Amino acid sequence: MLGLKKIVLIVGLPGSGKDAVARSIEEELGYKVLRMSDELLSELEERGLPPTRENMRKVGMELREKMGMGAVARLVIKRIREMGDFDGFVINGIRNIEEIEEFKREFGDEVVTIAILASKRLRFLRLLKRGRKGFDKDVFEDFLAEDEKEIRTFHLGDAIAMADYFVVNEGSLEELKWKVISLILTY
Repeated sequence: MLGLKKIVLIVGLPGSGKDAVARSIEEELGYKVLRMSDELLSELEERGLPPTRENMRKVGMELREKMGMGAVARLVIKRIREMGDFDGFVINGIRNIEEIEEFKREFGDEVVTIAILASKRLRFLRLLKRGRKGFDKDVFEDFLAEDEKEIRTFHLGDAIAMADYFVVNEGSLEELKWKVISLILTY
């Protein structure tokens, strides 16, 4: 065993199970969960904009155009440095390769990237159940269009392809939890 990684980056499309993975790592290993989207939500609040997926996309792209594609990662890294010592951190919601590179540049071999994968239909059903207003679509074609926007806008597919590990989330939460925990413990 090479030793536990201190920084676990989670990447995946909406509904793949990123939040469930992050919670599992937090509960089982004591890692602190940080969501990339929290940086964007803070920015939306400062601007007085409602927290919708479209507003987050818009603000995220503005930050990236102004500060480079790794901008949101640098904001999260700053927060990690300010927080001090934890067993480790789970960074939920990586969107592009540049964000992965920012974390690797800052933390080196302490970083592992895990892509969470699930079929379109299953992700759609999960999002229907979740029903997050302003984010989740209730028509399959609209859901697919949102996927395409995420992939094209942020090059999310490239970040998924660059992950160190891939976890297929087509089963139970318990199965997902132990797939991820055993992966981290044996990496």
